[in-house]
Amino acid sequence: MKRLKTILIWFMILALFAPMSVFAQGPTAREEMRGLWVASVLNIDYPSKSTSDPNTLKEEAVSILNQAENIGINAIFLQVRPTADAFYPSKYFPWSKYLTGKQGVAPDNYFDPLNFWIQEGHKRGIEIHAWLNPYRITKKTKAEKDHDWDSLSADNPAKKYPNLVVQHTDGNLYFNPGEPDARKLIIDGAMEIVENYDIDGIHFDDYFYPGKDFADEKTYETYGAGFASKEDWRRESVNTLLRDLQNSIKSVKQNVRFGISPFGIWKNKSSDDLGSDTRGLESYSAHYADSRAWVKDGYIDYITPQIYWNIGYEIADYKKLLNWWADVVRGTNVDLYIGQAAYRTGNSKQSSPWYGASEIERQLNLNEQKPEVKGSIFYNTSAMMEKPELAALVQSYYLGETSGKFAGELKVGRPTKDLTTSYDTYYLNGVSDPKLPLYLNGELVTNRSKQGYFGILVNLNVGQNQFVFTQSGKSAVRNITKRGPWSPTEMSRIGISSKNVYPASPVYKSTGDTITLSCTAPIGANVSVSINGQTFNMNPRTTHQTPGKTYATTYSYNYVLPSISGNSRMVNLGKPVYRMNYNGMNDSKTASSEIGVIMEKAPVYAEVIVDAADTYKQPPSSNGSLYQIYKGMYDRVTKIDGDYVKLSSGLWTKRKFVKIVEDSVLRANNVLGVSYVKSSGEDIISFNLLKPAMGLAGFDGEKITLSLVETQSDKAPTLPVGAMVTSMAGEQNGDVFKYSFNLNPNERLGGYYVEKTNTGLNLHIKRLPKASHSITPLAGITIMLDPGHGGKDSGAIGPMGLEYSEKHFNLEAAKRLKTKLENYGANVLMTRTDDTYLSLPQRLELSRAKKPDLFVSIHADSMADNVDISKIHGFSIYYHEVFAKEPATEILSRAVGELNRKDRGMHDKLFYVVRGTWAPSILFESGFIPNPDEFEWLTDNSAQEEFSGKIAEAIVGYFLK
Repeated sequence: MKRLKTILIWFMILALFAPMSVFAQGPTAREEMRGLWVASVLNIDYPSKSTSDPNTLKEEAVSILNQAENIGINAIFLQVRPTADAFYPSKYFPWSKYLTGKQGVAPDNYFDPLNFWIQEGHKRGIEIHAWLNPYRITKKTKAEKDHDWDSLSADNPAKKYPNLVVQHTDGNLYFNPGEPDARKLIIDGAMEIVENYDIDGIHFDDYFYPGKDFADEKTYETYGAGFASKEDWRRESVNTLLRDLQNSIKSVKQNVRFGISPFGIWKNKSSDDLGSDTRGLESYSAHYADSRAWVKDGYIDYITPQIYWNIGYEIADYKKLLNWWADVVRGTNVDLYIGQAAYRTGNSKQSSPWYGASEIERQLNLNEQKPEVKGSIFYNTSAMMEKPELAALVQSYYLGETSGKFAGELKVGRPTKDLTTSYDTYYLNGVSDPKLPLYLNGELVTNRSKQGYFGILVNLNVGQNQFVFTQSGKSAVRNITKRGPWSPTEMSRIGISSKNVYPASPVYKSTGDTITLSCTAPIGANVSVSINGQTFNMNPRTTHQTPGKTYATTYSYNYVLPSISGNSRMVNLGKPVYRMNYNGMNDSKTASSEIGVIMEKAPVYAEVIVDAADTYKQPPSSNGSLYQIYKGMYDRVTKIDGDYVKLSSGLWTKRKFVKIVEDSVLRANNVLGVSYVKSSGEDIISFNLLKPAMGLAGFDGEKITLSLVETQSDKAPTLPVGAMVTSMAGEQNGDVFKYSFNLNPNERLGGYYVEKTNTGLNLHIKRLPKASHSITPLAGITIMLDPGHGGKDSGAIGPMGLEYSEKHFNLEAAKRLKTKLENYGANVLMTRTDDTYLSLPQRLELSRAKKPDLFVSIHADSMADNVDISKIHGFSIYYHEVFAKEPATEILSRAVGELNRKDRGMHDKLFYVVRGTWAPSILFESGFIPNPDEFEWLTDNSAQEEFSGKIAEAIVGYFLK
């Protein structure tokens, strides 16, 4: 920042006294380079996964560009030819496999990613440089075969001209740099980009000859005459390519720049007095890259040595190499940018020079001391975006602490598009230039944050309501249509609606239960239903008719299930048949499914057939789930109601989770034996059962209970010394045997869960691991972070709409917290690390599979669309299991007490992801995305760094107790 301010001051002075031509001369007039490499090979950065979907490719590109702009990046080096394939329509190279998944296959609608990147980059004032790997044809992984010609499409130039290809010892294919036709192909391929696109530069990385053992003997024999050695000939082959390409570019477009990012060491001083004071690999002899000559002879416009070592590194000291390269470019017309090792930051060991992001800060400060250094390029994008501490440093360095994330662009973000609603009011969100007044339909908008985010609750009239935001000649419009009062729709067909005859799925209940039979038919009709040999007249919901019109209503009859004699069993009473007579017109419909009776103690069983099945107190599932039951568990069925099954334990589960089995007699089940095994991490109580059974565990704050359904027992384990359980009791209550285990008050419960085994069930009781008083107090402790929402599920929408919604914040916040926790030594797992959609069951299953020592789900909040969210803010936290209350309390205390956040309380709620009993599981809502001030806080790097730091401290405090 110091250097940037100095430049700006001198720029203003020159503007007063110098002619305008001064500002158009040479590289000194160029803006400081703040570059970022976007690697496509192996899908390192873009796209994250191969896809032919243009929308996905656009979304990922925009996301990277927005984040790059946010931290002050002004140039993207996009790898558009990672191997001998392309990210643009080329007449020389096939479409890249890293783009669509298969080489030669174009994106849908022939979408052109390079053109899109250029357009979107230039909108943001970001240069786009086409990064090419000139010689590489394949880049094999360990799983892929050597010299894989079959992976190349038929139109790949390597297949067309195999005489230009060398099979190297690393298993890959390369174009032969010594072949003139190979060089011409590379130049032609670069020039079609220069000629066809508004590109800012052509860029090569550090891959030239792949090694000394390159099989080019015959080529050398043909073209090597006049050279003292094969090595000199190889270097000149590379030089010729660069010289010819530079001349070709400048002959077409003078403003397109050509540059290279070579390996950081040209030669060591021990090899050549002109070399650097280093002891590493020499690109001069290893890659045949005479990078010093490229600068001195002017083959390139800029050079970006990859100085990927730390200051003080004995073999290759960053400072020494920085000084050496500054000396090389001094007095030339070649700009020097430094390749910075962003990917190395964030090392978890505090002893590492790459711990945190301070090494990059030290290197940037050193760069400022060298006037020859005209900027930096960071490798790579994923590292920059996934390491919040690094991103915050770069943003602060380039833009200053208070830069807004999206400030300045007039936009309505919420709602994301025009819509229709029945609300009387609606909350609108957006972003504006904070320096200029903002008007809504001519009225001044006063509720804006410092960075220009706004939120306003508007009134709606029946019909279309247009809201026009204006600011300094720019406008943003949103139309919201309010529905009028509901009115019925006249029937298009006179009869019983086939869509509404009950039941659509089987219903079996007990004798004496009432089932409401129903259908839809015209108002004024005579409607009856027949079931089990009986017919009943049905009652309409309304009898009010409109003259001359025919409307439908619901007809119903409360049918009481009859008593059935004989052996206990499941009895099918048949499918209800509905009949109608309306003004002489008759119609009938038979229900899709039957109604029946499950008699008391009928030997009808449900076997769980999925790994984990949710259970409910009452259907439907929207009422909230309770326990999970596991594959292989059995319980007796007492009712079937459409998509749900009720078990003798009193729980309901979805019918698709179980297989229903009818036996001839009831199954007797007993506990054959119980054993207790104590260990350092958990205690396991094993129950050997005669037959598989349902086991349901719970914890009330003092004791753990285990209920074995349809089971008898008189067995108890022997409790070892130092066990988690100090005493126990058992009670037979009808067909359920309930064990109660009193916990050791000197131990902290870290979780409990039931496991189905081949011989019965295991009850696991976990000890909470204790943190240590050291610089890595969480060493040995596993924490799972769950960034809420993702993919198609955006979560809460605020001022920036879908461009930056809750899912984006949650992921950024989780990555920040991950870094902080890893710095404390924790092993941190993430349910998602990118914009992936995961269902709630998938998230809970990830937690169950890994069984971490703490599960934290990270969210931001919102309210209904008709609420003035500008008035609502603060932090809240949710848990359900009693033993999860402690970490919830610790985190709430830090967030509210030390960050001055409004306390929205701690709540015992059965949210899906906090249902895990195997670990303390909590969910926190950081703030309200639609609230302008909260959104500004949620997107402020420095504020969020502090926030994640306090959450991490709270977690350390919880494990230290």
